[in-house]
Amino acid sequence: MLKSNQSMPGERLEDTMMRILEENPNHPEVLVSKFKEITTQSLPDGQIYSAILKVLTSVEISETESVSIWKEVLENKTKLSQCMKRDVGFSVALVDYFTNINPKIKNPKIIEIQLFSETEKLILVDELTRLYNRRHFEKALVREFKQSTRYNQNLSLLIIDIDDFKKINDTYGHTMGDEILIKVAKQITSCLRMEDTACRIGGEEFAIIFPQTNEEQAKIASEKLLDACRTIKLSGKSVTLSGGIVSYPEKVKTCEEMYDLADRALYTAKYSGKNQIVAYTDEKRSSLRFDANLELLFILPDKTLRTISKNISITGIAFDTEDDITLNESFDVKLRESESHQEINAKIKVIRKEEIGLHKYHMGAEFLELSNEDQNKLSDLYSLHRYKSNIPTGVV
Repeated sequence: MLKSNQSMPGERLEDTMMRILEENPNHPEVLVSKFKEITTQSLPDGQIYSAILKVLTSVEISETESVSIWKEVLENKTKLSQCMKRDVGFSVALVDYFTNINPKIKNPKIIEIQLFSETEKLILVDELTRLYNRRHFEKALVREFKQSTRYNQNLSLLIIDIDDFKKINDTYGHTMGDEILIKVAKQITSCLRMEDTACRIGGEEFAIIFPQTNEEQAKIASEKLLDACRTIKLSGKSVTLSGGIVSYPEKVKTCEEMYDLADRALYTAKYSGKNQIVAYTDEKRSSLRFDANLELLFILPDKTLRTISKNISITGIAFDTEDDITLNESFDVKLRESESHQEINAKIKVIRKEEIGLHKYHMGAEFLELSNEDQNKLSDLYSLHRYKSNIPTGVV
């Protein structure tokens, strides 16, 4: 049993409360004192009593009313102890108060708080990593966003993904894959503040909610997190992660946008070299577009057209051609890179067309279909381009 009154990094408020209750079950004054020490920075306007009652009863009560209730429960504890001629525990006094004196709840969970806590974990906590699950993540993000808008505070969301995790499973087996997930979760937890919320939201994907944190602060915290995960070794090589960040109110205005935009930034990080953090940007063209003279083959039913690409990005490709291709027309294509001999199969749709000479056109096309394998090849091409250009892979 932990004897320190300090919270563990990334520990849930509920779990912190459980530890304090176990250490001092009949001394509510100690509970309040310890809880104040570790939550003052993470709770708005010092809502200590409201937070304690929320954990113990699941009832939302204002701080003013909670202070009054707390005093009444203590008075009830004294009265019950006098009647019973023995010290009555705080939990009993609390249950009696909410059941008989101020009946706000039915069957208060404090009667079986340990059992309730374990049941709650089964519902809200991922069994493998012991982080929160997606169900809790969705609720927590809404709660933190409302808190941020109410108190005019910053809020950042990080979505991270273990690089090449499928390859880890295929090469070393799913048991090793599970071990890597557990180790990554532990490193994530070790880097967090108490007020941060870490969740496993699916497969090898994690989400971290950073309250009262702007984009620059979130980048620093996220880079620290990626550095910690790089200490995990597999066959002598570091396990790496890619991540996408979005921040309120800098880049997002609604809660509904936060996950989508952070996920887009993650996509950018994954397919622009991996092993990095990228902050979301709404710029149409970004540094991810790079010059690439790749052989481009249009696979048609009756013939194959050949040309050379001008530049490429994770979303599309630009090229010149003498063939008058119709706007919004779709094609199956192959992209070939001469040095690496990489060949990428894709389906594209022409979305931009400009006549630049006699029977000569400049075209822009977007990728409609690109398999995970071909996305990885595109990522490798981008990494090769950055290496040739002596551009360090890092925060964009």
